[in-house]
Amino acid sequence: MFGKKFTLTALALTLAFGGIAPAQDSGALLDLLVRKKIITDQEAEEIRGELTKEHAATSAGKLKISQPLTELEIYGDGRVRYEIRNGNSGPPSTLVTNPNDAQQRNRQRYRLRLGLRGILMDDFFFGLRLETSASARSTNVTFGDDAGPFGKTSDAINVGQLYVGYRGLRDITLTAGRMPNPFVTTSMVWDGDINPEGLAQQYKHTFNLSFGGGSTSTAASSDGKGVAMVSAEPYKMSIEVFANFGQFVYDDTNPENPIGAPPVANGRRIPENDAYMLGWQIGAKFNFTKDIYFRVAPTIYNYTGYGDSFNSFFSGDPNFQVGNTTVTPNQTGINSLFIFNMPAEFGFKVHELPVRIFSDFAVNLEAAERARAAGHPDEGDQRYAYQIGLGVGQLKVKRDWQIQAFWQHAEQFALDPNLVDSDIFDSRVNMEGIALQAGYAVTDAVTLNLTYAYGEQIDNTLGTGGIGDIAVNPLREYQLFQADLNFKF
Repeated sequence: MFGKKFTLTALALTLAFGGIAPAQDSGALLDLLVRKKIITDQEAEEIRGELTKEHAATSAGKLKISQPLTELEIYGDGRVRYEIRNGNSGPPSTLVTNPNDAQQRNRQRYRLRLGLRGILMDDFFFGLRLETSASARSTNVTFGDDAGPFGKTSDAINVGQLYVGYRGLRDITLTAGRMPNPFVTTSMVWDGDINPEGLAQQYKHTFNLSFGGGSTSTAASSDGKGVAMVSAEPYKMSIEVFANFGQFVYDDTNPENPIGAPPVANGRRIPENDAYMLGWQIGAKFNFTKDIYFRVAPTIYNYTGYGDSFNSFFSGDPNFQVGNTTVTPNQTGINSLFIFNMPAEFGFKVHELPVRIFSDFAVNLEAAERARAAGHPDEGDQRYAYQIGLGVGQLKVKRDWQIQAFWQHAEQFALDPNLVDSDIFDSRVNMEGIALQAGYAVTDAVTLNLTYAYGEQIDNTLGTGGIGDIAVNPLREYQLFQADLNFKF
């Protein structure tokens, strides 16, 4: 009896004053003690009551979760960055006196992202992420860019993600809102900071396969007097088949039928309707072993409408002079974009070191029409973009390291200039070059990353389409250096 009471007292003190856990968290342990007849049902209920009272008196006990919410996760990350960008000008610009003029930006920057992810009753889920900067392709804020010392005008918090989804259908996920990119992609086509708005449908199913096995062989026993039967193990692999579809609101025209003359470009009327980007991706990941895989994700992107921000045909050419007027050709048009894209990745391990070879290929099947609308009918072959790279290592826990390098080539009429990565190579097309990246995990939550990139203009008769941080077009040469200290929580 004394041992039983001592155990009961020790248990009560440990639960009530050690972890101050709510009764429901300790229920399994109390039930086990009842089954072992160490305590009675009445004593277990008394302990539960005491724990509930103790928990309600704490700050954690005052936090109430709404009934429909079954799971909630708070997460986030921050980054401090030092960055140098340098761009040199060149032909065919007619407004630059010195074709070797350069612009350089040295910036200290930070970003913060804070999010909530939750699971609701009846197979629904949601996500919310707040982040610094209102830019679609950056969450960075630059130190000292406000009026006066230490101003806060640009240090605003914006909604980066807000979405709701449903997983009640087997292998299918449906999402609506401003969401994480649902496609398998690379920085050549999509900047990683972009969160598209609209609808997405995703399917994923894993097929487990087994080949061979079941056969037997004989081998001499150690004493030489008998044989042992050995059964061959089957070879096992899995195939993850996936399909991702997206219908994104690219730009909303408001109103759809405005008063006045319709917009005209190059003597042609431009439609006045909402712009949508549609994505169609079907792919597979082949897991040959637990350490060797290959993934391929062929994709089609097409556009409908022009909106009111993109209702002018893409040019990408530099500014030019008409009399005393400076004309800035369109750098963001989405006309004649019908893009086939195929990212791929092969991964394996050398001893315990992860290695991956990754690539991307894209071709705009309507590049000839896009070039004609830009006033360059002889440049319709500028339709290809590709990337090839190698990565070694990973960043998961303290003292992990990772390095990767890739080559990228993106021609003038191959890609949507509004989506390509804003760092490599300053949000531009008609650029090619290399990027080198290295990272080290200082702790499980803090990493140090270094990035260097060098790019050059591909076709010297064209501009470098797109709008970046370097106010030079064409961007004859471009260099980037970034040093990042990241932390996550």
